[in-house]
Amino acid sequence: MQSFQYPLCCAIVKRKITCEKKQHKGVGQKVKKKWVLFASALVVVLGACSNGDAAEEENTENMDNGDTETEAQNEEEDVTEIGESEGDETVIVETSAGNITEEEFVDRLVDLYGEAVLRDMIEDKIMENQAEELGVTEEDIQEEIEDLRETLGAESDEQFLQALQMQGIGNEEDLRSLVQHHLVLQRLTGDEGDIDDAEVRAEYDRGEEVEARHILVDDEETAEEVYERLMDGEDFSELAGEYSTDPGSREDGGSLGFFRRGTMVPPFDAAAFSLDEGEISEPVRSDFGYHIIEVTDRNPFEDSFEEVEDQLRNTIFQRKMANMSKRQQELYDEVNVEIIDERFEDLLDD
Repeated sequence: MQSFQYPLCCAIVKRKITCEKKQHKGVGQKVKKKWVLFASALVVVLGACSNGDAAEEENTENMDNGDTETEAQNEEEDVTEIGESEGDETVIVETSAGNITEEEFVDRLVDLYGEAVLRDMIEDKIMENQAEELGVTEEDIQEEIEDLRETLGAESDEQFLQALQMQGIGNEEDLRSLVQHHLVLQRLTGDEGDIDDAEVRAEYDRGEEVEARHILVDDEETAEEVYERLMDGEDFSELAGEYSTDPGSREDGGSLGFFRRGTMVPPFDAAAFSLDEGEISEPVRSDFGYHIIEVTDRNPFEDSFEEVEDQLRNTIFQRKMANMSKRQQELYDEVNVEIIDERFEDLLDD
């Protein structure tokens, strides 16, 4: 029996996404919060330095004679201190080429990373609301974190933090948020608990190869239209010729022939090997678009169950992850989001 903690580890790996200007699409995409944290930390540190310098100067004034006090006052007249107001703005960095104000700093951060961070914050709000509705508690989150610590083999807090940082998780806040999201998706999809031997055996009985055909389209709306026509009894081959954007299979009724496990991209592979012979899938999203898949035949495994058990567990895992990803996007689509700030009016556009 294999614990279903593995998906959380993989979810952490998937979290490792670099913020790039203007490239993040959709509320559901995950982005690091390091830029917000960096900005906050820098302002705090600079403010602390400014306060510390001021306190030190005050002590010096009390100890020194009047000449020293006059000299310090003259210097203050010539130099703008970090953190001092310059008109209506606060200076946070001073250079001989010109000062940098807090407003300039924040505006630059918003321009470079604002959309990505805002999507992440919207996602957090959605997941926090779902966590409350589903009864995901702090105890649940902490238990998952401790299980993850054990899985990673971390014997100290320092080792645990280092292991997380290698996966792009820089602090406890980000980790707790990720764990919360993971638990919410587990409960929404019902993919909780262990991948047991019976589940793996059933996967083995489905065979090593399937013969399938598919219809590939670019958008979800078209995919739903094609799926509904198939459910109404229309011919798969004819619809493949009419709709499919896959030039390699369109003229052959969408046929892909026989293929082995692991040959196709994970979402397609997971869906195809979960279907019974003659069953048609709902639209499956991949990097290529949306697929409607029908399995037409199967070939059994030539290898023994023991020889392919690990491979089958991974197939089941990929299917669970694809199911979670699909449910996650559905969850985001169900939420009404109104963009108030004109700077982000195109935030949710495709």
